[in-house]
Amino acid sequence: MQAYNTQQPDIILPEYGRNIQALVNYCKTIPDRKRRNACARAIVGIMGDLYPDLAQVSGRKNILWDHLSVIAGHELDIDYPCEVMKPEELASKPEPLPNMQSNVRIRMYGKRMEALVAHALTIEDAQERLRLFELIANQMKRNFHNTYKDASEENRKILQDLLFYAGDAYRDEIMNIRLLDVKALGVNNQYDPASLVVTPSKKKKKKK
Repeated sequence: MQAYNTQQPDIILPEYGRNIQALVNYCKTIPDRKRRNACARAIVGIMGDLYPDLAQVSGRKNILWDHLSVIAGHELDIDYPCEVMKPEELASKPEPLPNMQSNVRIRMYGKRMEALVAHALTIEDAQERLRLFELIANQMKRNFHNTYKDASEENRKILQDLLFYAGDAYRDEIMNIRLLDVKALGVNNQYDPASLVVTPSKKKKKKK
């Protein structure tokens, strides 16, 4: 039986949604450091697709990596491309995020989503691969409904898009994925950026 959101652990940064939290938790379990680094980069890319301002505004590129570290509880052992805030440098709440919608289209969920699928295809264990496919599919659905708020659920379309990324060899796995409903995904159509406050990092930016 599907658990209600109130029965699940709190999301550390709610504006990114429960699936980003689940992806970060999954990333922490990857034993191989190279694969763990690749997975983390893909997740940060998805976070940047959701909030392009944070990825594009000069001087603020570190914030996505700061947020990744916060979501992971500062327990994600990866090669960060920049210095991230330490727990003692954080205020009680994160910095406000811009109130803007993702421009993700039905046929394009962002390059990072495709990269995450590519990572899933490297996983030999079928159960682990299916678990990641399910997380990816539900994140695709969340992106879809954050963009098209009044659309009816298009589960089959989303699974077809995932199958397009993964290839027909994974049809049986993907087409049997059960997607969560919109409420369970925590789609936030009335997100108030003032509800989230973060202290910006004081670390120096790395030169390109």
